[in-house]
Amino acid sequence: MKKTKLTLTLLFLIVCYGNSFAQTDPVKKLLADYISAMNTMGDLSQKEELLDLFNERYKEHTAYVKLSGHINRTTSDKDALANRLDEILGDSNYKFRLTLKKVLYSSLKERAGTVSALVNFESSIDGKVAEKGTILMNIVGTMVDGRWRIIQNNTVRVSEAKDVGRCVCYVYAKGATKYVTEVYFPAGVEYGQEFEAFRVTSRDGNRIIKSDSNEFAWNKETGELQYKGIVIGTTQDSREAVEMALKDLYKESCLDILFN
Repeated sequence: MKKTKLTLTLLFLIVCYGNSFAQTDPVKKLLADYISAMNTMGDLSQKEELLDLFNERYKEHTAYVKLSGHINRTTSDKDALANRLDEILGDSNYKFRLTLKKVLYSSLKERAGTVSALVNFESSIDGKVAEKGTILMNIVGTMVDGRWRIIQNNTVRVSEAKDVGRCVCYVYAKGATKYVTEVYFPAGVEYGQEFEAFRVTSRDGNRIIKSDSNEFAWNKETGELQYKGIVIGTTQDSREAVEMALKDLYKESCLDILFN
C-alpha cells in the first residue's frame, strides 16, 4: 500500500512539473504572446508592445508557397517587421488572424530555446476572407539582459484558399461595339474562369452596354456609366466602359483587375 502511494505521489509530481514547465517555457510563451499581439493589434502602442518581443538582431526567413504553386522567398529583419505592421495598421479594412494549431517540437536550454509549431492564418478585407492557409513556424528565442526575445523565425507559409485578390482579364474586341471577356478570379482553392459578352447598343434613344445578364446605362453627352442607378465611372471610350463594368461586377472578388 505504501509503495502504491509513493508511486502515485511520484507520478503526481512528474505531471505537475511537466505542466509547470510547459506554462513557464519562455519560448513557448513568446510564441503565444506573438499570436495574441498580432490578433489584437489595433494601434501604435500595441505595435510597440509586439516589437518588444523581438531581439534587435532579429532575422526572419520565409518561403511563401502561393495558391498558384509559385514560391516567394524573403529575408527580413526587425525594421522590415515594423514596416509590415505599419501597413496593417494603415489599412483599417484589412485584418490578419493567427491560430495556434499544434506545437510540434520544443527545446529549452539555459539561455536559448526553440519551438516549432503549425499556425493557421486567415486574412480578410472588408470582412471577406481574402486568404487562408497554414504556417510552419520555427522560432528561436534567446535571453539577453534578463529578457527572453525572439531572435530568429524560419517560416513556410502555404496558401490553401483565396476568395479575394488580384484578377486577370483578357478582352477580345470586334470593332468598338462587341466585346468578349475572359476573367480569372480567386475562388477558394483554385482560380475561377468566366466568359462574358458585352455589346454597345441603344434603346429608346439611350446608349446602353448589355452583357449576358446585366445592363449598364451609358450617357452619350457626359460619358457617365451607371449600373442600377449608381455611377461607376466616366468615359467616352467603349473598351474603357466595358472595363469599368467588369470592375464593378467583380468587385467582391477582385481587389484589382489586370486587363490584357
